[in-house]
Amino acid sequence: MKNLETQTVEKQKSFDVSAWIGKGINWKAYIGACKKNVGRMERIYERVSIPEEAFRYFESKDISRVICIAEDWCPDCVQNVPMLVRLFEHFPQIILKLYFRDDNVYLIQHYLTNGKKVIPTVVFFDERLNELGRWAGPSRKAKKWTQDTLIKGRRIEEIPRDEIESFGRLYDEKFLTEFYRNSLEELEAVLAQK
Repeated sequence: MKNLETQTVEKQKSFDVSAWIGKGINWKAYIGACKKNVGRMERIYERVSIPEEAFRYFESKDISRVICIAEDWCPDCVQNVPMLVRLFEHFPQIILKLYFRDDNVYLIQHYLTNGKKVIPTVVFFDERLNELGRWAGPSRKAKKWTQDTLIKGRRIEEIPRDEIESFGRLYDEKFLTEFYRNSLEELEAVLAQK
């Protein structure tokens, strides 16, 4: 029997991203398949404003494909996925494909973050499908703010639903005014490393 480390290495070697690129879906299919937070995602999509300097930065990179692994129940995906769609629809030459994490277990297993299935996970590729960088959200600033404002050392199951809903509205506003820029900066930083 092979140990876990050997199995993981063999999985990594056998992973073929080109087989996955065609399995992803576009924004219209993604939002159509979502069962939760559709209105929130549509509002974020309509309201998020990508700065020109971000367009210039991503245009300067050799990006051909982007995959994003997400779920409609995840607040960080609800915000970051529409922002990514807004960003990359500016570049018709870049293909953005979306994947539901829970329906694509093997894919997320390949893109674990510190051994966890963190979402959203965004991976950039060049024309030859060489990986240029990857990012798993939320931004560090948004995560810290959530910990300090909502979590406060509690488990999510311990937080009353009305408190979570109220926080969600506040979080969306913070994302639209501030946190989307932090996400963009972190996305740019992973590409700058190559």
